[in-house]
Amino acid sequence: MAKCIGCGIKLQTHDENLAGYVPLLVSADLGDNVYCKRCYQIIHNGKRYNPEISDNDYYQKISVIKDQKAIVVLMIDIMDIYGGFIPNLHKYIGDNQVIIVVNKVDIMPKDVHLKKIEERIRGIAAKESLDVLSVIMISAKKKQNIESVLNKIFKIKDNAVKRSRSYRERRINKIRDCYILGCASVGKSTFINAIKEKYLDDKKLITTSDQFQTTMDFIKVYIDEDNYIIDTPGLINYRSFGAYLDYDSMKMLMPKNYLKPRTYQLHPDQTIFMGGLAGIDFIKGDKINVSFYTSNDLYIHRTKTINALNIYETQKTKLLVPPHTNEELERLSETKEVMFDIEDGAYDLLISGLGFVHIVGNNITFKVRVHKNIDVRLVETFI
Repeated sequence: MAKCIGCGIKLQTHDENLAGYVPLLVSADLGDNVYCKRCYQIIHNGKRYNPEISDNDYYQKISVIKDQKAIVVLMIDIMDIYGGFIPNLHKYIGDNQVIIVVNKVDIMPKDVHLKKIEERIRGIAAKESLDVLSVIMISAKKKQNIESVLNKIFKIKDNAVKRSRSYRERRINKIRDCYILGCASVGKSTFINAIKEKYLDDKKLITTSDQFQTTMDFIKVYIDEDNYIIDTPGLINYRSFGAYLDYDSMKMLMPKNYLKPRTYQLHPDQTIFMGGLAGIDFIKGDKINVSFYTSNDLYIHRTKTINALNIYETQKTKLLVPPHTNEELERLSETKEVMFDIEDGAYDLLISGLGFVHIVGNNITFKVRVHKNIDVRLVETFI
């Protein structure tokens, strides 16, 4: 049986409640050019589905890479560079080299230094034991710099063959597979669709949406008769807010347009809420300036710390959104508090799934409250 052209799952016609279902008449009529029922409903009806691929299943799928001679393209969302690294990836890709593609750069204001972000990404990759050949900034949505990624892939393949001294070595060294890896919703399928539309004139697009794990299995896309790239399912990142939120909340967190930083001058004993997902209490400091580089739809609310608890309890799911539902609140009910100090200068507070907060001042102490699993860290500024 063929595979769904939207998500890669193997098609079946016997049970509409199982993954890959397609009516028998549709299958007979369209042959290999078929979307499964799930993809059809996502594309045409906007239907929501819960993630169906566990971490164990995900790692089992990608573990085949370590036994192949392949290129690995790791795609990262520029809004969450630490959360974009797949834990222990080096164990599953072996000695294969990596191209890191940083997506959604089109939303970043000009005061953000992309070179600083690239340097930070290279440092993270080194700690993760990844052999990185290039870091390339793109916008899959706007089809910006896609060609640079393709050129790099072709160059690596050509060099592998050129180094060979015999026909046997060429066969051994030839790199055929190129896997596109990344966490859920970083834009892997959008990237491949951009290639199909811009360079291949291919209208059979991979299924994309704002929900997680629209891709269910490997999808091979031929660039020419000798070269192809392989889309893969996304790993759910449980260190990021996206793993705990429903569709309406996720829509608010995923930037759709150019970010417009929101800046506040704060005093000690003031609190800022980022929706109902994070609270930042400023305990002490001189001339505290904070700028929020987050989705323009995320509600930011400032208040006195003495009133913060009452405001949260009375305004969660109302004024302080996301989250929007009690079910989401329950998932996020276990929290942690993290203390930070800034002696002098400018730093960025990174909150996985939200973006980052640029903080400038002297002798600052502040406390961040978030769900217990969310990655929160203070780093030298990208501004």
